Amino acid sequence: MKKIFTALALVFAAMFVAVCVSACVKTGNTSPRISVYSPDGAPALGISNLLAGKEKFENFNTEYHVVDPLVIQTYVSGRNPAADVCVLPVNLAVKLLGNGERYRLLGTLTHGNLYLLSKENKIITPNNISDLKDKTVGVANLAQVPGLTVKLILKEYGLTDSVKHMAITAQEVGLRDDIDYFVVPEPAASAKVNAVKDLEFSGDIQALYGGEVGYPQAVVVAKSELGGAFLDEFTSALEKSGDWITDESTSIQEIAEAVKSHLAPGMQPALTVQNLSLSVIKNCSVNFVRADACKEEIKQFIEKLNGVSENSFGSPSDKFFSGYKTN
Repeated sequence: MKKIFTALALVFAAMFVAVCVSACVKTGNTSPRISVYSPDGAPALGISNLLAGKEKFENFNTEYHVVDPLVIQTYVSGRNPAADVCVLPVNLAVKLLGNGERYRLLGTLTHGNLYLLSKENKIITPNNISDLKDKTVGVANLAQVPGLTVKLILKEYGLTDSVKHMAITAQEVGLRDDIDYFVVPEPAASAKVNAVKDLEFSGDIQALYGGEVGYPQAVVVAKSELGGAFLDEFTSALEKSGDWITDESTSIQEIAEAVKSHLAPGMQPALTVQNLSLSVIKNCSVNFVRADACKEEIKQFIEKLNGVSENSFGSPSDKFFSGYKTN
């Protein structure tokens, strides 16, 4: 008899737990947790409306992390990657995730933030880019996308052999007399112009690459198992990011604090009240474009990068672009 009562007690206990779990799911107490990672700088600026809590996602508990750009790839790597959603450079996204098996593209978030600086008192445009002949161009990240983008632009204009390009440190910008032009990203570009005498903006790398739209720089990927309900809301929120950061009612302090509040421990923010302005924000080219609309643009850009890089980034599969489509 004692065994019968014990068995019945276990049955009723199991039923009670099941009812509680069901109730928790229905009331949203066990909302799925979504971890979003972004490198600091222009990519974090691109999701700052989310970081500021301006967008909420019903039935989802979303956590944000702004990390060092040098380690962003670690959050989409390994057997159990930490990032459910990740913002990262397009070349890394294609190289690491381009087969579309684990992550898929949601869209392009930023479209280039590189600018030419010099003391030459001349603006370089597609019409007079030949004036760079016999000049020296210094790039802080020559082996990465900034340097590769400069190389592919020179290649397309037939200037590969007539323009010298060399690696420099960020501290050397504007201070070396043997360099005629410096390639610098925002917000560092504006900070250098303000700090170094006679240094001025002398060209827009995005315009030299291809008109007003620039090139795909930071992209957003999501784990392939994420459902459409969340992606509907999340991509819609991303499409509002460019408007929020340029709205006159949004303060620079609000943007800077939003990013800072999600920084990894020990990090110093790349975006501050001191180096942010409306012009800097516009120069970061934040404009979310969904995967199917930017597919060909990304494929062409990666192909061009591969043409000037010592190590190929590979080619993205069609599956990689199936993360989300336009309405």
